[in-house]
This record gives sequence, structure tokens and C-alpha cells, in this order.
Amino acid sequence: MAVSLKNITPESKRDPKPSTGNLFDGLKNILSHEIGGNKLNDAFREMFYGELALLLEAGMNIKSALDLLADQQKKAKHKELLLNIIHELTQGARFSEVLRNQKKFSAYEFFSIKIGEETGNLIQILQRLASFYAQKIQQRRSIIGALTYPLIILATAFLAVAFMFTYMVPMFKDIFLRMGGELPWLTKVIINFSESFGSFLIVLAFITIPLIIFHILNKKKERYQKFRDGLLIRIPIFGSLLLKSYVLRMVQSMNLLISSKVPITEALELSQRMVRFHPISSSLDGVKNSILQGKSINESMAQYSVYDSRLIALIKVGEETNQLGLIFNKISLQMEEELAHKAKMLGNTMEPIIIVFLGIIVALILVAMYMPMFELSSSFG
Repeated sequence: MAVSLKNITPESKRDPKPSTGNLFDGLKNILSHEIGGNKLNDAFREMFYGELALLLEAGMNIKSALDLLADQQKKAKHKELLLNIIHELTQGARFSEVLRNQKKFSAYEFFSIKIGEETGNLIQILQRLASFYAQKIQQRRSIIGALTYPLIILATAFLAVAFMFTYMVPMFKDIFLRMGGELPWLTKVIINFSESFGSFLIVLAFITIPLIIFHILNKKKERYQKFRDGLLIRIPIFGSLLLKSYVLRMVQSMNLLISSKVPITEALELSQRMVRFHPISSSLDGVKNSILQGKSINESMAQYSVYDSRLIALIKVGEETNQLGLIFNKISLQMEEELAHKAKMLGNTMEPIIIVFLGIIVALILVAMYMPMFELSSSFG
């Protein structure tokens, strides 16, 4: 039976047996502030939940398992974190409450583990959390891996062109001044651009640095997020890839929460806080409100263009068969493979385009620099 996040009771007043009533009182109080979910990287979270689940499944109690994990940590901040958790556990606090008190875990993790404790499925919840962060890491690695080489080529191309405009073209310019005579129009264009190249870089820096500062100062403001994210998804090719990656993150989040028996409205609210991308987070808020008004999930999601018809159709099937958890899991696996394939194809497509573009630029510069010499040699001939 699904557990409601709206029925949490204080630990001191709880019966020792798991209870499906009065389970998650005070959801709004907990979700009204950030719980510092970004202070631990995903690799540590995957290791922490995965190894803890393995040790508990092997029969160890949670304190002994955490002691063993703390001994294995090489980073001081991770070791200190685990020692703090162990200390609070020895004081009688529950594991989920300890994680919440540490201010380093998200509400998403806290509630998942809370449900695991209340339903006696803590090991399964830990395994699902480990799987969630493993998928998230794999998704990021797939995109980065596919785009790294093209971006390296692009950076190299820019440096090569900058070198030619900064050193080679001025050297040829001095030669042409000593030679005298009228220069071809292409040579004049390249030389004029070379003379203004330094100013171009300064102007670029003056534009880029304030934009970076403005982004840092406003990145948590909703109006800025709405404008920035709306602009990003309009970028050809890259925008659709970025949107798909955040939709996948939402699907993975819903898969974990629904599989953990979190009610759909609370799952949407927690997913909204996990997916920090305005088109997705704002749509989840609207979906939740529509569900509270009596609409189905697929009808509510169909109102937003960020979700494609295939996703909505599969969710409709999950609702009709009462298998939403299974459907979200299948969608997650399919979207992860599709996103990795698209990122790889994008990387493979960008490589020749960048190389051809670099070749054209270099060829233009070389032709422009050698044209006066060809004309001079033909005049002597």
C-alpha cells in the first residue's frame, strides 16, 4: 500500500512497529528549504548507498556497516561525515533523521530512506538509490564522452586560428609593406581582421566576464532560470539533447519514488526539487495541481510540450494497468540508451564539421597571404 508523505509523526511518538498511517507529517516544512543536496558528489552517493546495501544484506547492522565504510574513506570530508552519522546513530536517532540533520542529503534521499525504514525495505531502497546515482553518472559520462573530442578539436582550432592572426599574418604584413604595391582584396580583409583581432578578444572578454558574474548572482532566481533554460532548449540540436537529459532525470526520479510506494503527488513534488531545469520543474508543479483536481497523470502531462507523445502514451498504459513503477523503469532504460546514442552521433557529426571549418579558415588565410607573392612572381615572369 502506498505511503503518504503528509503523515509524518515525531520519532519520540512513533510506535516501534512500522505504521502506514501518520507516516510523513510536515512535508511542507521539510520541502520549504534546501537540504544541501549538492554538497556530495554523485560518485560518493553511489558508493555510499551501494556498499551500505551490500553490507546490510550480508547481515551486518547499520552501525557496523558504517564503521567499515568510514575506515575505507580516503577523503577527510567523507570520513568525517560518516563518523558524524555514526555518532548520531549511537545517540538513538534513526538513520533517515541522521541524514536529514547532516544537511548534505536531499529531501529526495531522506524521504526514500524514511519510507524504507517504515516499510522494512531499507536494503531495497538503498539499492535503488545506488542505481539511480549510477544511472545519473553514466548518463553524464555518455554525454561528456561523446562531446569531449569535438570540443577539444574546436578549442585547438580556435588556438590555431588565434596564433595565425596574432603572429603569422602580422609577419606577412611587414613583408608586403616592404614589397609595396596594391594587395588583393582578400589579403586586405585578412590583414584588417588580424589588426582588430586583439580588440575582438578584449571585447569578447568584457562581454563574457559580466555574463558569468550575472549568471552566478542570479542562477537561483526563478525569472532568470525561466529565461535561461527557455533559451537553452531553443539552441538547435543541443537544446533537444539537453531537454531529453532532464526528462530522463525526471523519469529516473519518478521510477525510484513510485517503486518506493511514494504517493504520486509527493513523488512529483520531490522530483520537481531534484530536476533543476525550469521547463521540467514548472511543468511538474502544474501536473501535480492537475492531478489534485482529478485529472490523470497522462492527461496532466499532455498539456506540456516538453513531454513527447510516446512518453505520455506509455504513462497512460502504466496508469491503466496499475504498473506505473514498471513503466517508468522501462522508459528510463530506453531513454538512457537513446540519449547515449544521440550524444555519440552528435559527437561523430561535429568532428568532421569542425575539421572542415578549420580547414576552410586556414586555407583562406594561407591563400590570402600567398596571393601577393604569386602575383609578384608572375609579374617577374
